[in-house]
Amino acid sequence: MKIAPKNRVQRALVVGAGVLALLGTAGCSAVNEQATTREYAASDGLVASVGPVNLRNLLVVSEDPQSSGRILGTAINTSDSPVQLNLTAASSTASVTVPANGQIRFEDKANATTLNALGAAPGALVPMTLRVNSDSSELQVPVLNDSLVEYGPYLESPKPTSTAAPTGEATPSGEATAAPEATTHTP
Repeated sequence: MKIAPKNRVQRALVVGAGVLALLGTAGCSAVNEQATTREYAASDGLVASVGPVNLRNLLVVSEDPQSSGRILGTAINTSDSPVQLNLTAASSTASVTVPANGQIRFEDKANATTLNALGAAPGALVPMTLRVNSDSSELQVPVLNDSLVEYGPYLESPKPTSTAAPTGEATPSGEATAAPEATTHTP
């Protein structure tokens, strides 16, 4: 009968060692933050809230510090009444009305909103004050230019698109002759 208690102690030690091994391998997730639980703006702009207005992908597109900047992003009103959103950067202020339980997409032509002479070059952050009713927030909003092609159409003077190559050659008399046709050879 003395053997039975010894077996129980051995079993307890083996089970205890197994539990410690499991805790050692699975314990990392218990003390380390998981990257998927962190919220962040996964775009070029930033995410912010001012009173009942949530801003998503807020950014400014401008050519240089002296140019006006076009606001891009979405303003979402979570209240039951329309609100006035005021955006101020440098000495310029813009104002839009966000409908009740609605949104404004600044990319739409009907909602085009600009601020004059931002004073911040592309790649920098421009200090901007956003105000809704008595709530306000100070943000550092990114300024971008057309180095990312998708923002080119929102600049004051978008760069011209490339033109097609000429199809003919000029002769000394000034008349154009037809370009030779391409031939395809198949073996």
